[in-house]
Amino acid sequence: MDYAIALGIGVGLDFVLGDPRKMPHIVKLVGMLAVEGEKRLVASLGRSVFAGLILWLGIAAICVGGYLLLAAGAEALGHWAKLLLDGVLLFQCIAYRDLVKHVVAVKRGLDRSLQAGRQRVSWIVGRDTERMEEDDVCRAAIESGAENLNDAVIAPLFWFALFGPLGALLFRLSNTLDAMVGHRTARFEQLGKVSARIDDALNYFPARLCCLLLLKLNEARHWRRLKGDAVKHPSFNAGWPEAAMAKRLGVVIGGRMYEKGKLVQTAEMNQGARQPGRADILRATELMGVAYAKCLGLILAAWLVAGVL
Repeated sequence: MDYAIALGIGVGLDFVLGDPRKMPHIVKLVGMLAVEGEKRLVASLGRSVFAGLILWLGIAAICVGGYLLLAAGAEALGHWAKLLLDGVLLFQCIAYRDLVKHVVAVKRGLDRSLQAGRQRVSWIVGRDTERMEEDDVCRAAIESGAENLNDAVIAPLFWFALFGPLGALLFRLSNTLDAMVGHRTARFEQLGKVSARIDDALNYFPARLCCLLLLKLNEARHWRRLKGDAVKHPSFNAGWPEAAMAKRLGVVIGGRMYEKGKLVQTAEMNQGARQPGRADILRATELMGVAYAKCLGLILAAWLVAGVL
């Protein structure tokens, strides 16, 4: 019951407030710790895998220790203070409203001009956007929405359902560290390896659950058929929700894109389907909302069954 109340608080705050930029936030804290930790560890241990392990463990210890201290203080004030703390923590671990806002902003930008659409999509993708055609912009927005539905919504809820606030916290800090140091570059290839592998492990089951949630109920039994598309993605986790989204929308995901000024042809998911358009961006956000609702219902049902057992 306590977790259900905290879940309601967290989801409610996200729905009402979104992602306020000026408030203290877990992601900001992890970011600052990562920058400072990189400086200190590289100076003493170099850009090694061991340094990356210490970086992850150190930040995890600080965040978990900080939460436990706050939780003890909240319990001293009263049980409702602890529930509020857990709800606020979950609120900072999910970002459904902000995700939908940024994806819809791409469609609204395209309604004004192609250039405005390119500018809006540049806020949510890392690829070059200057030479994108309209279908490229639509495809990038849909891909980003599908991938981040898992990272920003389904995965933190999954770990919250299993292990409560600490589960959501550990996922969020792991995902943030992966975004900061988990890159295959000379700077981060070794230092970020641990963060990247932990994030892969924590996303394994949620990504496949996200795929199932995006499908219709009568399609769920065929989700393994999407494996052929999912494995085309460079990330063996991100490919699952993207493949499901492509299937539900009946559009192609992947293909032509620009990186570092060069045209790159990536593997296509749902090959042979039509190219996405502006209406598909809105339809994708609708499917994201349905998947979100299914996830919340599934969590509550699982808790109910566990309570009965």
